[in-house]
Amino acid sequence: MTTLAPATRSALRGIAALHEACGDPARLRLLNLLAGGELCVCDLVELTGESQPFVSRHLARLREAGLVSVERRGKFAYYQLAELGSHAQRQLDAVLDSLHAADPRLRRERDAAATSAAKRGATPCR
Repeated sequence: MTTLAPATRSALRGIAALHEACGDPARLRLLNLLAGGELCVCDLVELTGESQPFVSRHLARLREAGLVSVERRGKFAYYQLAELGSHAQRQLDAVLDSLHAADPRLRRERDAAATSAAKRGATPCR
């Protein structure tokens, strides 16, 4: 077996991190919701029905994997899907497409999140 170039090892680590982060149903659901647009943690708590610590813990894992980015505005944290390289973006798109193919309710949930994201843009959290 030959030794891999550092760039190849780095690429493999990135792909593994993406798939590891997507290996949890709660994180997949959060990614699906964030595909609808930027949302505050309070929006994600409301949309999922999960507790704030639960949502924040999974968002932290997605942030560590580089899949989401966060912007703090006052005491609130707003999340969105991160800008990914083309290969990682294609992989994430494939994951999201497979979610929607598996259960159409997940597409409707993302659409509801997009509505929340649009409202949130007009009315920031207080």
